[in-house]
Amino acid sequence: MDSFEEVWKQVLEYCKNIMSETTFKTWIYKIENPEFINGTVVIKSSTEFRNTILKDKFSSVLKEAFESVLGIDLNIDFIVEGKPEEETAADTQEEKQEESKSHVSNYTFDNFIVGSSNKLAHAASYRVATAKLGSVYNPLFIYGHSGLGKTHLMMAIQNEIKNRLPGAKIVYTTSENFLNEFISCMTTKNNIAFREKYRNADALFIDDIQFFTKKEETQVEFFHTFNDLINSNKQIVITSDRPPKEIEGLDERIRTRFESGLIADIQPPDIETRTAIIMKKAQESNLKLSKQMINYIAEKIKDNIRQIEGTINKIAAMQSLYGIEPTMNSIQQIIHDIETDNRPVSAIVDDIIESVADIYDISKSDIISDKRNANISLARNVSMYVIREVTGLSLENIGGKFGGKKHSTVKHSIDTVEEKMTRDIKFKNTVYNTIKQFRDKS
Repeated sequence: MDSFEEVWKQVLEYCKNIMSETTFKTWIYKIENPEFINGTVVIKSSTEFRNTILKDKFSSVLKEAFESVLGIDLNIDFIVEGKPEEETAADTQEEKQEESKSHVSNYTFDNFIVGSSNKLAHAASYRVATAKLGSVYNPLFIYGHSGLGKTHLMMAIQNEIKNRLPGAKIVYTTSENFLNEFISCMTTKNNIAFREKYRNADALFIDDIQFFTKKEETQVEFFHTFNDLINSNKQIVITSDRPPKEIEGLDERIRTRFESGLIADIQPPDIETRTAIIMKKAQESNLKLSKQMINYIAEKIKDNIRQIEGTINKIAAMQSLYGIEPTMNSIQQIIHDIETDNRPVSAIVDDIIESVADIYDISKSDIISDKRNANISLARNVSMYVIREVTGLSLENIGGKFGGKKHSTVKHSIDTVEEKMTRDIKFKNTVYNTIKQFRDKS
């Protein structure tokens, strides 16, 4: 990162991804020219009212965003400064266009590092972006765990299409936003506006489709939207943390349509790819890292590209904001902090099994054994269910954690837990509390 301006762009991106579009545009996106003064972020507002709202409602999320981007905790001051302006919840067209540009500008094919773990997803994405819209791999379904580059590829496709076809109508949303918009339109009886937005798109991008599960009316609306676009040769790109066949509660008609296109997965990067990513990110941040430093980061962070980026961001922040040059000691401390906050999936799985074992007063070895006692079987089923919900691992990979159990066995275990939760509220609360315990840590 060359400047605080670049830091702020990433903070905006972080906030955009964790709050509703309306809230983001009304409050966070409209913050103008924040400054970094003597180790403190200064947020300026033109009215006392706006300053109070930002301070009372958004100080914690802004601190969280800065910490995520920089890897360090910063103080934030909120002040009133400048000529008062009328507060409004509506964005100008110029703001909308600028917001759209900033959302995709940092994600291109040029700065995506290709390796054996993502080669198919990258090649397919580039083909979709450069071919006639809707003519190849339609829909394109990209899946993989969080932090491996799904969103990067989705945004890179949008960026390429916008450069190639400036007049194309591109609609990007998350499954959560699609659901919320649909519910809002149903409440206000304004379904026509909703359908015009989505069904008139030249290209539709939907992130995290797995959250559509068991939302029947939303799935029906999406099914008809999907059909209209496909029949009109419009492009659809979808991301998920798992393949269509493993998305529980997904309408079978939608599942088969997803499977009619191309399904491409992204796996954790191998060490060569991790090394290339570190070198690329260091170059972008004007960091001079020794070969020893690069190799150390690549060896220590294996499962998540975002963790690699977070490490480089923190090193760059220490240098640009505080003048601290990177050393092996400082990098080791940064890695330690990131490993503490973002543990590998294998460690999370182990902790989940151990936690469930404690709940049912059995041993961890009992859960991963082939014992069929009722209490052990139930604990095993719950472990599989919680692992699936917390980590998003595929059924095959979950089975591998339990002695190589088959895909069908894991699915049956998960179905058993879901069925029991519908008739046993105490059991349901136990499962949900366990899930929450681990989601709050991640």
